[in-house]
Amino acid sequence: MREVPLQSTPAEVIGYLNSHKIKHSEFVRDALKGNSIQAAVPYDPAEWKMVYTSYGIDFLFDDHNRLIAKEIHEHYTGP
Repeated sequence: MREVPLQSTPAEVIGYLNSHKIKHSEFVRDALKGNSIQAAVPYDPAEWKMVYTSYGIDFLFDDHNRLIAKEIHEHYTGP
């Protein structure tokens, strides 16, 4: 995610996600939880593994709609 630098706008983040065909939410303004965009990178079902790893990414924005943080969460699927 180095290609999405801090201080990016929501439009720049969405442009990056779209160009890489990464599923994502729209830009969400929330006074309580903060402004954000959520993205998901699912596991590849064509590749056989005992445990699959997919990723959730939270892009967090300040009150001026500038990216202030990126949080990556790993999700495991398997027995």
